[in-house]
Amino acid sequence: MVPTKIVCIGWNYRSHVKELESELPKEPTVFLKPPSCMISDGDDIVIPAGVTNVQHEVELAVVFGRRCKDVSEEDALSCISHVAVFNDVSARDMQTEARRTGNTWDLSKGMDTFGPMSKPVPVSGVGDLQNLELTLTVNGEVRQSGNTANMIFPVARLISYVTRFMTMEPGDILITGTPEGVSEIRPGEVVRAEISGVGSVTNRVVGL
Repeated sequence: MVPTKIVCIGWNYRSHVKELESELPKEPTVFLKPPSCMISDGDDIVIPAGVTNVQHEVELAVVFGRRCKDVSEEDALSCISHVAVFNDVSARDMQTEARRTGNTWDLSKGMDTFGPMSKPVPVSGVGDLQNLELTLTVNGEVRQSGNTANMIFPVARLISYVTRFMTMEPGDILITGTPEGVSEIRPGEVVRAEISGVGSVTNRVVGL
């Protein structure tokens, strides 16, 4: 099922906020990626000509199983049917310039192939969503390591917050932020994002 939208949360781990020299958010920071950015395990991450400082971001993705609007935190987790590993690939130089000039992040986050995602697995078999280990390696070297317990806003609160303002349809995806350790990826490198009990997604980086 192709999602109608991918809703993304920025700056949801204190360590990542610190490494980007930003202030802690008082409310979730929300942006969108188009479904056309998505690729699967084994597909190539393609860096367009002229795009520089492309970085990885391992994240927990939750997939909605039913139509949800204005749900409470208590009922929020009942909205999701599956979870997956997501790599929120980002053109960091473009994002930084957009932030400086007050523009949106859409282009820096939404390019084709900038959304690798693992095969979703039923949430019922995963356990506590707020105690999952996230790891990302580049050519086998660990670049990111974190735990969903360190989210500023837990998954249930994110779902409740987002559905106050927009309806999430079955198949829609919410990605929940990344821990510290983001770094540049370059053509020829192999990036593997993994979450304990959820799965992994591995992609080679190529340039145009």
